[in-house]
Amino acid sequence: MQKWTQNEAVAFECAREVITDLRAILTGQIAEEASKEHPNAERLANLRAERLRLFRERAGLRVKDQATVARVRAEYGARVRSWRAERAER
Repeated sequence: MQKWTQNEAVAFECAREVITDLRAILTGQIAEEASKEHPNAERLANLRAERLRLFRERAGLRVKDQATVARVRAEYGARVRSWRAERAER
């Protein structure tokens, strides 16, 4: 049976949640773009591709892959915080 520390488990769950947050942001952006009178098909395709990539990344994330967990938390966490800050300014 594979074991991990509580810190590893918490970091892993945080990484999964930040991917979920980012996917939700992308879903909102897709809906926003799709609702335009003349949606940008290329932008929609890119947003959908990124959302799918994140889905796969989340599915492949492993507790013991500490480097990937740390990267996800740092990189995607920064993107989520930036998006929220932009929204707060509006």
